[in-house]
Amino acid sequence: MITRRRLARIVAAVATAGAGAPMARATPAFPSRQVRIIAPFAPGAATDTCARIVAQRLGERWGQPVVVENRIGASGTIGAAAVARAEPDGHTLLLGTVGTNATNASLIPNMPYDTLNDFAPISLFAVVSMLVVVHPSQPIHSVADLVALARKAPGGLNCGTAGVGSSPHLAALLFESLGKVKFEHVAYAGVAPMIPDLLQNRVNISLGDASSFLPHVRSGALRAVGVTTATRFPGLPDVPTVAEAGIAGYEAAAWYGVLAPAKTPPDIVAQLNREIAAIARMPEVKQQLEPLAAVTVGNTPEEFAAFIRSEHARWGQLIRDSGVQVTRN
Repeated sequence: MITRRRLARIVAAVATAGAGAPMARATPAFPSRQVRIIAPFAPGAATDTCARIVAQRLGERWGQPVVVENRIGASGTIGAAAVARAEPDGHTLLLGTVGTNATNASLIPNMPYDTLNDFAPISLFAVVSMLVVVHPSQPIHSVADLVALARKAPGGLNCGTAGVGSSPHLAALLFESLGKVKFEHVAYAGVAPMIPDLLQNRVNISLGDASSFLPHVRSGALRAVGVTTATRFPGLPDVPTVAEAGIAGYEAAAWYGVLAPAKTPPDIVAQLNREIAAIARMPEVKQQLEPLAAVTVGNTPEEFAAFIRSEHARWGQLIRDSGVQVTRN
């Protein structure tokens, strides 16, 4: 039996023991105010579309405003730099791309941020397949035909892409390197001005996002001979991957992921990851992304960080080997 005197001694001892101990700080609720997702490209671009889907769904889940801010220019580096410099509290996020968070580091001199160290990866959100397409008048019905024709006349086939240093341009350079062929590169200011020349056979072949070419492939105006990703594109299941078709090790894709500033607290990164991964699994989100020919992912921060390091390394090596460089504009 505990007497009153003994109980008083116990209470006093507990109070004394706790007097010198620091009080535990409660983690502030997150989010505590409006969250910004910076999309480093123009409204209507795939990056902007993904950012708005994520913002809408996060806002619905949190009951808290989530807005998209387009910070465009310098191949996406202006927007990415703004996030790198932001307060690392999870309230400013980046919808990053293969350019902003992998290839620009090797393409652009004097980058305003450190690609690998200035961000906390949260989750890879979506991956977009690219297609290798040709004009149907060309005697090219497969990747093997394309390689054979290109080797017969090095530089005799011109290849149109969305611009120097763009994902399609780098995908074409990788095709040349692994396929041991050489194309005459024709750079356009985006996909839209290239397509009329491609449809008229003024450009013989092209690589680009599946969403840009899909209507023309389905109408028969263009022929798809390969998919650049490691797996086939669901929208054209009969078209083999470039690797399947004989160029071993070939893989290229446009991708979009969510990142926070470096030093964002791990618990906030983990919370954001759970939300982004859940959004990526939503059937209605998968449906929203169908027009982009995008497949959602929703992996862990560790997996996304490893993926970024891999993309940074392999594309960096290709860029150095090819000597490609762009200026910020």
